[in-house]
Amino acid sequence: MSADSEDKHPIALRVQSLPESPGVYLMKDKEGKVIYIGKAKNLKERVRSYFNFQDTRAQIAFLLDRLYFIDTIITENEEQAFVLESDLIKKYQPRYNIKLKDDKAYLSVRVNHEVEWPRLDLVRRIENDGAKYFGPYSSSSELRAVLELIKTVIPLRSCSDTVFLNRQRPCLEYEIKRCAGPCCLPVDKGEYQRWIRQAERILEGRSQEVKEEIVSKMNQASEELRFEEAALYRDRVEVLENFKAGKDIISYRSENRDVFGLYREGSLAAISILHVRDGRILNNENFPLNEVIGSDEEILESVLQQYYERADVPNEIIIPLEIESEKVLIDQIEKAREARPKIISAKRGIKRRLLGISELNARQAFKEKFNAEDRYSAIAKDLYKKFSLSQVPRRIECLDISNLQGSNIVAAIVTFQDGFPDKGSYKKFKLPFSEKPDDFKAMYEVVLRRLVRGIEDENLPDLLIIDGGMGQLNAALKARDEIGYNIDMISLAKSRAVNNEDGESVLKPERVFLPYKEDSIPLVSTDPTTQFLERVRDETHRFVITFHRTQRAKRVFKSILDEIPGIGEERRKKLLKEFGSVDRVRSSSIEEISKLGKLPLSLAQRIKEALEK
Repeated sequence: MSADSEDKHPIALRVQSLPESPGVYLMKDKEGKVIYIGKAKNLKERVRSYFNFQDTRAQIAFLLDRLYFIDTIITENEEQAFVLESDLIKKYQPRYNIKLKDDKAYLSVRVNHEVEWPRLDLVRRIENDGAKYFGPYSSSSELRAVLELIKTVIPLRSCSDTVFLNRQRPCLEYEIKRCAGPCCLPVDKGEYQRWIRQAERILEGRSQEVKEEIVSKMNQASEELRFEEAALYRDRVEVLENFKAGKDIISYRSENRDVFGLYREGSLAAISILHVRDGRILNNENFPLNEVIGSDEEILESVLQQYYERADVPNEIIIPLEIESEKVLIDQIEKAREARPKIISAKRGIKRRLLGISELNARQAFKEKFNAEDRYSAIAKDLYKKFSLSQVPRRIECLDISNLQGSNIVAAIVTFQDGFPDKGSYKKFKLPFSEKPDDFKAMYEVVLRRLVRGIEDENLPDLLIIDGGMGQLNAALKARDEIGYNIDMISLAKSRAVNNEDGESVLKPERVFLPYKEDSIPLVSTDPTTQFLERVRDETHRFVITFHRTQRAKRVFKSILDEIPGIGEERRKKLLKEFGSVDRVRSSSIEEISKLGKLPLSLAQRIKEALEK
């Protein structure tokens, strides 16, 4: 195979359109038979590696000679892809998966109950040695986070056998109450075995049981006036409550479900159907839809009605929104297919997670079917005509000011290039005002600074969007006119409730203000250009709010730390780096503050007390 084989292979275009997302890919031959299944953290890069000699396994050449098409199923993360790949291989038993071994050994947790004081060992091989194993886990970082939780809640030993047998005095882990010290101190063996069982339940995802058990011990210790011990149990309960364990996409009840994801932009849409059988993801189907009209509810109703005229009916159908004609639709399905499914609009839990995966695949199917560059080209031309711009915009920037509760006023600019976010070009601005913060003055200053710097760097946008109304736009125009550099500007005002002539409250649509024109231009919510502008505006708002909250948290945290003796500049920086926000420090235990901040326990306790006042 030559160096340019990727371009010459018949599915080269398909490879270029694959997402840079985790998921599973299914390679098929001309007859549609699955010949290989693989998983990837980045689907596009992984599949591309087959064509540029990054994968040197001998079987690859034979595989590519037979390869005719590639299907993908996007997942939320690599762990889901790991589970899904295993299930699909068991179902299809592809020829080229039989002898090919995965190039990564996943971590497992080993518990050897044969030793006197068991511990949790991280291993990469599961052996038939009589020990108990948990895993394998595809994400080592998530596994280590779980083990760190267990160490914080349950005082098991973590040292190796060699260190354990030769220790003369308890180590630091004992001092910070993360180990009971069985190496040197008397520890009840029955209690230690109960701790091991608690750790195993957390590894099995049953942390609620452990929490209830610890709460019971806390209450008992409190009733018996053992307050120090009760406080220790209280801290462990708090850690468990703050811990958010990732949930598996596997359902243990063996349900049969179809999960419908919908992604839409104007008159174009895509439907993805995820098939779950016996509690496992089996496969998915994607359907692009052209020139659709009506609401999302109407689209979904039509798709469900047509799809189940030919397809097998599962016990449950999961959909992303509620539909009024649900009962009528179920009656029609029962009449046509002699099966009566439940239709569920998922709001939480495993069903919501499955729906999220289906929506990810619908979004990707949409991108592959409807060329993104062509769609943005039409939007850019519409912007040019609708708002009388001087040129068709390729580089668009949007500016927003954040002034929460009249303090720490900040600004941010996000950049979109040819319709997609260019996050490397995002900009943040701090605006310290000695007097009362003024949004218009802030807008003027930020635009002035942005244009001056842009002229120096020869890096100005084709269009600058101001988040706000005519007042914000005028402040921006004042800065532009002072510099004397002509750049297209518009402002985008949110929809708001107003009273009509009869005194009734009606919703005024989103609208665009143009320079030096009194009347605004109302926007149509279903128009692709409107949806693009909203997307740009919402991304700007998200970015500036995140920046503002970070700045405000740092200021609050710094002022609190300044009042505590023993906290200097270096320790303050260390705490800010490790925790990032005052809320995270407040919700952490004294032991965690001590360990992560590398502080004495007494100083960590003073910090904790100061934050809880």
